[in-house]
This record gives sequence, C-alpha cells and structure tokens, in this order.
Amino acid sequence: MTPTPLRILDVASSPRPFGSIRRPRRGLSALRGVQGARRAVQMAALGAVAVLAAGRWGASASGPAAASPEALCPFGGIETLATFLATGAFVPHVHAANLVLAIAVIVVAATARGAFCGWICPLGFLQDVAAGASALLQRRVPAAHRGMRGLRRAAARFAALDRPLRLVKYAVLAWSLWGAASFGVMVFRDVDPWIAVLDIGRESAGFGLAVLAAVLLGALFVDRPWCRYACPLGAVNGLAARLSPVRLERNESACVDCGLCSRSCPMGVDVARARAVTTGECIGCLECVEACPRAGALELHVGLPIGGRA
Repeated sequence: MTPTPLRILDVASSPRPFGSIRRPRRGLSALRGVQGARRAVQMAALGAVAVLAAGRWGASASGPAAASPEALCPFGGIETLATFLATGAFVPHVHAANLVLAIAVIVVAATARGAFCGWICPLGFLQDVAAGASALLQRRVPAAHRGMRGLRRAAARFAALDRPLRLVKYAVLAWSLWGAASFGVMVFRDVDPWIAVLDIGRESAGFGLAVLAAVLLGALFVDRPWCRYACPLGAVNGLAARLSPVRLERNESACVDCGLCSRSCPMGVDVARARAVTTGECIGCLECVEACPRAGALELHVGLPIGGRA
C-alpha cells in the first residue's frame, strides 16, 4: 500500500531514537549533492563517448584510422580474456585499452559494488534519461499518466517473472564467453547496444542499433531494462560485487517503513525489507538514500560482505 503523508507525520512525532524527517528533493533540486555529482560523472562519460563516436563518423576511408570502438568496451576485454585462457591467444581485433578497462571495472565492482553501472556507464545513463523523459511526460500529459497506470496494472500479473528474467544476463554472459573461447571472436559484438552507441551513424552499428532502440523504448516503461535482464557486463559486476566490503545498511530503529526506498530503486531492489543491501543487483546509485524521508535510516557502511540480502 502506498504510504500517506499523514503516516510520515505521525511517525515523526514518535519517540524514535534518532533521525529527523526530511523531504526528499525533486526536480532540479535533486541534482544537488550526491545525485548532482553522479549525473555530472555520467554526462562526462557520455560526452567522451560522443566525441569518439563523432570522430569515427567523420573519419574518411583515406584519412587517419578512426579510433576502435573496442577501446571503450570493457566487456570486450572480458571476452578476450576468455579467449586467452582457452587458446592462449587474444581476439585479433581487440584493443589493448579494453583489457585495462575490464580489469578496472572488475576491481571497482569488487571494492565499490555497482559504482561503474550506477555512476559511469553511458548506456545506463541513457536509460535513466529515457525513464526521466517518461516521468516528465506523465506529469505533464494526463492521458500519458492514465495510460502508464493501465500498463502497470496489466503488467502486475507478470511480476513473478522479474526474478527469473534477471538470470538471462548470466546466460548471455556464459554464451558470450563460450563463443569467444570457442571461435576467437566477440560473438556478442553484433548485438551489443553499447557498440551501437560507439558506432552510431556507421553501417557497422548493425543489429546492435535495433537492440539499442528497443532498450531505450523499454526504458520508457521499465527502469534500466538492459541492466536488469540482459547486460553481460552487469552480470560480471554482480558476481564481483559480492566481494565488495561496501554496502547499504537499513537501521530499523530509524526506518518508518514507508517503502519509498524500494520504489525509487531503478533496479527494483527491495531495500525496505533488507537489513543490508548486498545483492549484486545494486548499482550504487544511492537513489534510495535520496528518497528516504528519515535521516540515518539508510547509510553506507564498510565491512565484510555478509549480512541480510535484498
């Protein structure tokens, strides 16, 4: 059940030991503080990708060679590592930079959980932008709001499919690594929306461009559908993140049980029912902390990667 403002006000007057009620920021005011820093990092990363994509689009066949998109593809580095372990050779067209990026992403996940996905990944940011555009449209156009509400009611009957569908990204990871190890090529490249972003405007974007369009269309209705269900790099991050000492902890004595943290999570993590968020699905965006109306109810902690899971 959706909590009412009255419930929050009633809890505010109760003798809870600590934590004051605060109003979560909305709109442009939400871009201050941590969320503002996160969006700035995401936009900088997307800007770097846009510069590379523009350089590739403008490069002529007779001119200097355009930068390889694999240079900014950390998953390509993971694929070529699989090829090396299986055959002792690297994928022929791989760029050395993506090996470095792959290792860096794994190290970040093992130390700071999902920070790469939530703070850096341009494809994740593009999905956030699509979701933001959808929310803005619903606020401004009553018909769009009613239509989306009807879709949510219709989709509720399929809610049980969410958890098993999240396993698809691990199947995609297994297929990609098997293909790279068996054939010595990046079998995932042709359907990778990330490569389509890097190759935008070129014929080599291929089927990945259709996947990218489908992902952004889906993001109008479901937060981060690619990250939730299909991203093999997200699967790698999820596995490595289980080693991370960084986690969110929910203080039950300060929590008002409003559920706003769970509803704000773009990955659909049920933060409100966890003592500590240690799941690999967490992308470290801290949206739940921003949405929480009670100071001290959700806090970052560093410790052994054990405890209650969401």
